[in-house]
Amino acid sequence: MVAATDIWIGRVSYDSEAKAWLQATDHYLGNAPPGAMFAVGVRRSEPMLFDDLPVAVGPLLGLCLVSRPIARMLPQDGSIGEVTRLWLDPSLPYGTASRVLLHAADVARSRGMAALISYHDRSRHSGCIYRKAGFRKDGTTTPSGKGWGSRKRSDSAVSAGSTSKRRWRLAL
Repeated sequence: MVAATDIWIGRVSYDSEAKAWLQATDHYLGNAPPGAMFAVGVRRSEPMLFDDLPVAVGPLLGLCLVSRPIARMLPQDGSIGEVTRLWLDPSLPYGTASRVLLHAADVARSRGMAALISYHDRSRHSGCIYRKAGFRKDGTTTPSGKGWGSRKRSDSAVSAGSTSKRRWRLAL
């Protein structure tokens, strides 16, 4: 297990290497989105010899993607960001997910965004990471039975699209 003091959380590029890494994880949606407004990564950290700031080393241990909202009725002008993926290595310490979300909120605030939203599948987890990061409940979705459209998705993503989801919102 990685100690909380041994992790680095910061902005990373969402490039082909990060997409391949995310594709190889066991995220229940099973695919890597084509793009994102920005990404926050988690790596191991190593202290510098004469500096208090740690440096990121090694491969990714976690990734959070913030994109434009998927829902067409929400603003698409960059004022709201949606956490479209969040996956963390199980060896990371308790509380890492909320720390990643808080870092994503800081980045979004610095970009002039008004809010972050995210959805969680209520059959998979409780949403406590959002509460801990200061998000508030903002309603639920009701599946229409039509799925998510004509995009090709993995079987697990199709089944994940058929359950109601809770939306969380963090005003920035």
